[in-house]
Amino acid sequence: MLLSVHIPKTAGASFRRILAQLYEEDIILKYWRMTDARGQVIAAIPPNIRCIHGHFHPEALLPDFPHAKLITWVRDPVQRVISSYYHRLRDPDWEHPVTRELHEKKLTVVQFAALDLMRNEMTRYFGGKRPKDFAFIGITERFEESVHRFLRVFGFPPVEIPRENCNPDRSAESYAVDLRTRDAIAALNESDLSIYHEVCQGI
Repeated sequence: MLLSVHIPKTAGASFRRILAQLYEEDIILKYWRMTDARGQVIAAIPPNIRCIHGHFHPEALLPDFPHAKLITWVRDPVQRVISSYYHRLRDPDWEHPVTRELHEKKLTVVQFAALDLMRNEMTRYFGGKRPKDFAFIGITERFEESVHRFLRVFGFPPVEIPRENCNPDRSAESYAVDLRTRDAIAALNESDLSIYHEVCQGI
């Protein structure tokens, strides 16, 4: 069993497409609802499933799959927060309280970054785990390189590498951000920065 923890705005939508190619009918998605490979809502995990991908903490599923391999992706925390900000402006999910607060209060990117649910979000998705507990961690800024590494680690054949859910208004690989804004967001995400640097240094 592969448990793929999708931390928001770390290329998880693109990676989900890759997992769907590899696992076909043997994958389920666990987001607001749990759905099978055909997009049908399901109440329980079928016995044939070999991969679960979605927004969940490792501890939520590891008790049921103690021998599962954990994987995830990380991204520069400042870029990840900015990406989340513009994504929620562009494509609001009104079920999420952060989205509602962003639009109702017309928050700036730094005000958005200061919201409790936006601070150290990668750390929360790691739960009680550290990078060493994962069989694979991809780096969003090195997406294609990381995908090839994932395929090698797990012995998969080459696949088409898509890019999904990217901001169509972004003209470069990363968001342009002034030093003052970057420092402010970084200070709000010290734990995430620690994890990110640990992953980058370990590869």
